[in-house]
Amino acid sequence: MTDAARWDTVTVVGCGLVGASFALALKRAGACRRVAGWDVSPAALDEALARGCIDEVDRSFAATDAVSPSDLVYLATPVGQIIEFLRTRAGQVKAGAVVTDAGSTKAEVCRAAREAKGRGWSFVGGHPVAGGHRGGPAHARADLFEGAPYVLASVEDGSDPAALASVEEMLERIGARVRVLSAREHDRALALTSHLPQLLSSALASIVEDDADPDALRALSGPGYRDMTRLAESDWRVWRDIFLTNPAAVADALERLLPKLTAARDELRQHSYDGGGALRATAALFNNSSQ
Repeated sequence: MTDAARWDTVTVVGCGLVGASFALALKRAGACRRVAGWDVSPAALDEALARGCIDEVDRSFAATDAVSPSDLVYLATPVGQIIEFLRTRAGQVKAGAVVTDAGSTKAEVCRAAREAKGRGWSFVGGHPVAGGHRGGPAHARADLFEGAPYVLASVEDGSDPAALASVEEMLERIGARVRVLSAREHDRALALTSHLPQLLSSALASIVEDDADPDALRALSGPGYRDMTRLAESDWRVWRDIFLTNPAAVADALERLLPKLTAARDELRQHSYDGGGALRATAALFNNSSQ
């Protein structure tokens, strides 16, 4: 690892699962001297300190006129809070520092960074495609990013070239598989592979919950249902920001899905076991089906 990619002090803003795991990963890899943390939740900060995820608290962001001494600021809050930070806290990042984020959508975050006033620092948009439905420092792991895709926004979206190279090298050091994409490419891909699965999981759990006797249904559920609805336990406050900052791509993903489900529904209504006939539309949903 080169000196350019080794930071003196890093501040993680947002000490939840991703932020605390990033702090642990940096420390394990020797990618910085000290890791500070900041969170609007005192409980999250206290727990991150107690568990050794961070070494100290960066109280610069508790005020509006202080400047953080950190060389790297890692924004690991929900997307809406990342955008708000970039709009209102640009002057609290020291000149020459690098700011990167872990937001699940990129177009609006990169726009906010480009428009930040008084910016004397470099920005690199980012998104680790890693995590889980259980948040908080209690579930943080130093190996969370190992082998996981980690998207960095392209120079065309405002990422500083030199900072991009340093952040990429740092992420490879902690085991991530880095890809550089445009914000648009990222948001389209994640709409299909992450945001749509979240909607499907939540919709299924909602259907069961709306049943006349949901407890009886859950008592008969097996691992398939539990696997399918695991994501439904996720925090709506996080997902609200994701859907609000990527609505068109998520709507396009739904538009691709709904005809397949509608065709299967219509086909199943027309068939019975005794009636015979092929279930072509339904079978087409099974990639390995012998039709």
